[in-house]
Amino acid sequence: MNRTISTQNLLLPEKPDLTQAARYMGVHKMDTATRALLEGWAPSLWEAARPRGAWVCLPLEELSHWTLGKDLERHFQNCTHAMLAALTLGVEVDRLIRRLSATELAGALAVDALASALVEQVANAWEKDRRRELEGEGLYLTGRFGPGYGDSSLALQGDLCRVLDTSRKMGLSLTPTLLLAPTKSTTALLGISNIPVRGTLAGCGNCKLKEICEYRKRGTTCGVEGME
Repeated sequence: MNRTISTQNLLLPEKPDLTQAARYMGVHKMDTATRALLEGWAPSLWEAARPRGAWVCLPLEELSHWTLGKDLERHFQNCTHAMLAALTLGVEVDRLIRRLSATELAGALAVDALASALVEQVANAWEKDRRRELEGEGLYLTGRFGPGYGDSSLALQGDLCRVLDTSRKMGLSLTPTLLLAPTKSTTALLGISNIPVRGTLAGCGNCKLKEICEYRKRGTTCGVEGME
């Protein structure tokens, strides 16, 4: 298992996830106007986005001094290693959204939502590739677990970015409030095991967003809700 930090430009998907983008806009049943708005602005986002990722595999004992939280510790059950990852769409996406916010509010809203969905698309494709690589070595990968989810601390963002040297390798840094910049970025921890594993999701009870979560207000969760 390679412990060297890997960095790579990542491919854009062939088409946007309009359904997820609409959900980010607060639209829970697609309509003609929303679809047209998203489809109209998707090319601008695709032109601006420059997806890039950085990741590394480390023995779990090297994270023993990190404050993981019980949820993340459960996620790593039966795992021997952790994969730390950071992915970004690049600074030009943030710049595009800022420019549109001054001149075209509907466009800014659409691009912002499309970019949030695009981060997930890129992360899902990246995860699929890593899973396939590890399975070739007889190893198994859990799903992604993000800092700040469940009872894990958002301060893990700092640990991830430090280990991956994200500022230098991919232009990804942290604000004083531990948010990622560029904003259309994500970090994650995944467990690696020599037996099939899925990881353990934290659930709504411990989620730091539970008091303001729109899904909980509707009696559902972010993990299961779909759209017609």
